Amino acid sequence: MARTFPQGFLWGTSSAAHQVEGENRNSDWWEWEQQPGRIADGQTSVVACDHYHRYREDFALLRELNQNAHRLSIEWSRVEPTEGVFDSRQIRHYRDVLGELREQSITPMVTLHHFTNPLWFSRKGGWTVRGAARAFMPFVNRISDELGDLVGMWCTINEPSIYAANGWITGEFPPGRRGDLVAQYRVTRNMHRAHELAYAAIKRRWPDTPVGLSHHKFLFMPASRRRRDRFAASATQMVTDRWPVGSGRLQRVVEASSDYIGIAHYWGQMSAFDLRRPKDQFVRRFNAPGTIETEMGWGSNPDWMRGVLNELKRYRKPVYITENGIATQDDSVREKYLANILTNVHAAIGDGVDVRGYLHWTNMDNFEWARGYTAHFGLIAVDRKTLERTIKPSGRLYARIATANGL
Repeated sequence: MARTFPQGFLWGTSSAAHQVEGENRNSDWWEWEQQPGRIADGQTSVVACDHYHRYREDFALLRELNQNAHRLSIEWSRVEPTEGVFDSRQIRHYRDVLGELREQSITPMVTLHHFTNPLWFSRKGGWTVRGAARAFMPFVNRISDELGDLVGMWCTINEPSIYAANGWITGEFPPGRRGDLVAQYRVTRNMHRAHELAYAAIKRRWPDTPVGLSHHKFLFMPASRRRRDRFAASATQMVTDRWPVGSGRLQRVVEASSDYIGIAHYWGQMSAFDLRRPKDQFVRRFNAPGTIETEMGWGSNPDWMRGVLNELKRYRKPVYITENGIATQDDSVREKYLANILTNVHAAIGDGVDVRGYLHWTNMDNFEWARGYTAHFGLIAVDRKTLERTIKPSGRLYARIATANGL
C-alpha cells in the first residue's frame, strides 16, 4: 500500500555554513581546528566543500533531486567580523545564495546560529557571560532586515543543548571543557534568552514568516529496570531536553516561543548509573543491542523516530524534522534507513502529529566537526581531492520519494 504524505510536504536537506563553505577563518571553530588532536586525522575546514563558491552547482543538484526545501545557516563570523561592524559584501553574498535557492524553487529555512561564533564574541566569554544574547541581536536584526524577504522559514538556534554539552561537558567542541555543569547551565540559559529575543525581533519585522529553532532529541534509555539506571537515564534526558528560563525553572526546549517545532533525531543510547565515572556525571552510556552502529560510534534505530515525533503531539504545532540521517559509507544501508525512517514519519502523521517536512542531514558529505571528513552523511559524495560531486543511489531514492510525495 502506497504511503502518501500531506500535500505541500517539504522534502529537503540541511547543511551548516562552516561545514560546507570553506575558508571560514574568523570563527572560533577555525581557531579550534588549528590545535593538534582536536579534529580526526588533523583535518580542517579550510576547503570543506568549497560551497561558498559552488553554491549554484550544489543547488542545481538539489533541484535535480526534486527537493523543494533546504535548511542552511548564515555565518555570523563572516557577516559581523568585528563587533558592531558588518561586511556588506558578505551580506550580498548570502543574498545571492538565497536568491539562487528561490530561482531553483527551493524554500530556504535559514539558521542564524549553527555552532560557530565570531572570534570577538568567543574572546569576550561567548555564551557563558551575561549579555551574550544582546551581543547576538545586532546580527539577527541586520540579517532579518537585509535578507528576510528571501527567507521561507527562520531557525534561530541549532541544537542548543548539544552545543552546550559538547563544549562544556564532553569537551568535543570549543572551548573544550569537561564536566562543567555550571557553565553548561549558563550557556543554555543565555541561548534561551537569545532565542526569545530573536523570535520577537523577527516576528515584528516579518510577522507572516514562521520562526522556530531546532532541538536535538538524543534518546537516553535505562540500561535495566533498576531505579538507579532509570534515574541515570531520566536525569541525562532532562539535561538534554530542558534549559533554564529564569527563577531556577527549567523548560523543555520545544516549549520555547515558536511557530513550529524543529526536531533533529539520529540516535540513542542506554544509560547506567556508575560511580566509577565522575567525569561523565556517574553515567555510563552504551549502544543498545541490535542498533546500527554509525561512523559516529552511536547506535541508530529508525523505529525510534515515531516515538520521538509522538512526544510532540501535545503541543499542537507544525513539526519539521530539521535533521536526520545516518553516517555510513555503505550507501545501501542509507537507502534502507531512509525507507524505514520515512515509514515511521508517515506512521507518526497517522497518529496525529502535524509533520510538515523532512530535511535530511545532509545533502553532501562535509566537514563533520571533530570527526573531520571521516563521517559520511551525504546523499551526494564529494571527492576530497577534486571536490567533484556525485549523487549516490540513496540520493536518487530520495528524489523518487520527493517526486511521488510518498513511499
